[in-house]
Amino acid sequence: MKEKMCLLWLVCFFSTAMAQKKEFTIKGHLTGANVPLKVFLYYRDGNSKFADSTMAKNNTFTFTGTIEHATQASIYAHWLYPNKAKAPENANEGIELMLDNGDISIEGEYLRTAQINGGKTQEEFIAYRKKTDSLGNAVYQIWKEQQDELPEDSIASFKRLIYARGKLIKETVKSFINTHPKSELSFSILQSNTLVIEDVEYVESILNTLRPEFGKFDRFKEIEQKVMLTKRLSIGQKAIDFTQSNDKGDMVSLSDMKGKYVLIDFWASWCGPCRMEYPYLKSAYKKYKNKNFEIIGISIDDKESLWLNAIKSNNFEWIQLSDLKGKDNAVAKMYGISAIPQNFLIDPQGKILAKNLRGDELNDKLKGIFKE
Repeated sequence: MKEKMCLLWLVCFFSTAMAQKKEFTIKGHLTGANVPLKVFLYYRDGNSKFADSTMAKNNTFTFTGTIEHATQASIYAHWLYPNKAKAPENANEGIELMLDNGDISIEGEYLRTAQINGGKTQEEFIAYRKKTDSLGNAVYQIWKEQQDELPEDSIASFKRLIYARGKLIKETVKSFINTHPKSELSFSILQSNTLVIEDVEYVESILNTLRPEFGKFDRFKEIEQKVMLTKRLSIGQKAIDFTQSNDKGDMVSLSDMKGKYVLIDFWASWCGPCRMEYPYLKSAYKKYKNKNFEIIGISIDDKESLWLNAIKSNNFEWIQLSDLKGKDNAVAKMYGISAIPQNFLIDPQGKILAKNLRGDELNDKLKGIFKE
């Protein structure tokens, strides 16, 4: 179960080799219904996100484009029934596939049951997903059985199973990459698993495996730089000082908070997952604001009105900073933020005490600190 986050795709520039552009074509033909069909394509290529759509003609659709490296894509089919209330369950459906150099064909009645034919990367993707999906399904079935038998412990058991599933998937990922060190899919998996780097040693081992084949590319260098920054910002390291303007126009520095426990919280007004954290932040601040605890919110907004309205409408009482440069926020770059929400808990000596405390984890951590 992945944590929900809003992507920023902060860009790093390096004077290294650029990958030769790949050209892809997707040709689909779905015969499941005799109503208009609209198809959507979503994918990302490094630091850029792409979205495309088309109305099928005679149930046939085509997408074309260029990418720098093979990448995972999502396709959604929307059958436009005149009476939505009578539309079948598969009126809206989606699948995932791999875009690489060359053609991909999608043939069948409906998207989820269609035959997908592509190149070697797509074949590898199908085999890889079968392994990872089977792990997820097995964990879910075990949880369902435990929930029926031990309903009072279902949440705790589910968390244990999710941890075990994550560990198994990491092993599966590493095994696949070790046996496919030249595969574009392996490089794509590395990129998708380094949005937020939690296990530096794990990522470094994958980088070492893929370096002979992909080490010359810009995107590989970006991940290496991100690993270096993650080490610089690991627990126990000195937090990077910064100064930025608050919502009243005054300059505030992290060093101004010396002697306090400080939560640096990266967020934005448009970030849905951030909103899910608001109640926990408010609870923590109300409980500990008079006990040597402060929150510094760093907004990734680029429009002042949206930023200020979010502060006011949500009744945020803690410090709010932003340079209104969006994904180019200077503090976000210092801290390697490429997705939000993220946070860093700093101790009174200015050292990083914890990272990415979500939900009740924040209150649990503070409860331990303040001995409640």
